Amino acid sequence: MLSNFKLQTLKQKLWAIVAASFVARVIMFFVLPNTPSSLAPDEGTYALLTKWIGDSNPANLFPIYGERLYLSGRAIIYPASLLYRAGLDELTAARLISSLYGFSALVLIVVWILKVFNIQKESQERLTRNEKLISALVLIFAFIPSHFLWSNLALRESSTEFWVIATFMAFLITYSQQKKITVVGLFSIFASIVLTFSSRPQVGWVLGVSLVSYLILNLRNPLTYFLIPIVIGGVLFGATLNTVDTAVDTAVDTAVDTRRELSELFSPLVDAGEVVSTKHLNNQEYATSVIETQSCPRETTALASSPSTKFDTYFCIAWRAPYMVSTFLFRPILGLDATSTSSLLAAFENLAWVSFFLIIFGLLIRRRRITFLNPLLPTLIFLSLYVLGASAYQGNMGTGFRHKSLILWAVLLVIFALAWRKLDEPMENPQSNSQENAV
Repeated sequence: MLSNFKLQTLKQKLWAIVAASFVARVIMFFVLPNTPSSLAPDEGTYALLTKWIGDSNPANLFPIYGERLYLSGRAIIYPASLLYRAGLDELTAARLISSLYGFSALVLIVVWILKVFNIQKESQERLTRNEKLISALVLIFAFIPSHFLWSNLALRESSTEFWVIATFMAFLITYSQQKKITVVGLFSIFASIVLTFSSRPQVGWVLGVSLVSYLILNLRNPLTYFLIPIVIGGVLFGATLNTVDTAVDTAVDTAVDTRRELSELFSPLVDAGEVVSTKHLNNQEYATSVIETQSCPRETTALASSPSTKFDTYFCIAWRAPYMVSTFLFRPILGLDATSTSSLLAAFENLAWVSFFLIIFGLLIRRRRITFLNPLLPTLIFLSLYVLGASAYQGNMGTGFRHKSLILWAVLLVIFALAWRKLDEPMENPQSNSQENAV
């Protein structure tokens, strides 16, 4: 009788993980306190904003960051405000939308895997190995503790992750799988980029720069010339929707207002170094786990950590990058940073993150190539830019640990590409086939 419930196929295993995730989210929904969690005080702010918008108050009069906070989190706040109007309290509504985004991201990944996982069953041993690899990585994505927790709280992490994954998935299907332009594909890419800006604008800029950089490297592909304007258009539209309108409309000052609007629109990109440096210092305020700012040879003596020119700013970011990146990815560390229960739990989870990167480096040394390199390249560019930018941006380990959850899917995808064994690859010596190239 029990044999009938044995999970035999990859499809059964993945949907079992999805079902388990759904049950776990329902349990978590009722276990969480009816007050903002101490692990994420921002929950209270987003809950208040949900109520504020749900009560039809103007976003620009919201007492905390005003309209800017609403615009940069609209992808979660607006649907949560609709649930609030339907009768749920503001915190429950925001948590429910966040959890729905997190669950939808898992479903999206599983549907995509089942669609593209199509290998010939010539070698049952190799087939089983690849299926186990996929199941293990999906299980990690669904249940690694902090990632699961953040996607159940009233935060922007899950909505940002969902729209980033949706963008790359739509881009990959259009550019590398279908290899043809469709209205649905173009609209999906455009809309996902715009909604990423409405979840976290900084990530939207990184996403746009990553995709444009990849397309520029592939100018020989005719599809590039269709996708570049779509990506740039999505970035500009998304950035415009998240620009606070402070200009006064007058006929005389139209040209001045236009220049000011354009300057404000592109300021996150043009002034990225200054913004990152300033936010790093601001994020240190009132933090219980401060990330100390390393001294830089080119910073001014008058004001520490404030370089005087753009060159100095970017030089100091690059100078601090090794320390900041390692801090962002691997701290808090057991025995060094674990000063509270939450930091201790984070330190234990960081052992898994250390393992992820040790596996990546080990497989790179062993195999000396990445399977599916070209389709994976946009993700690698995004992963690199995000880690560099986010690590320089962070001023405290708590926020950094939370923001790191956004790249979990990308890190697991790299492990998948490195560990994947193709059907024509010898089992004993994967380097013996000199004719094999990365896809």
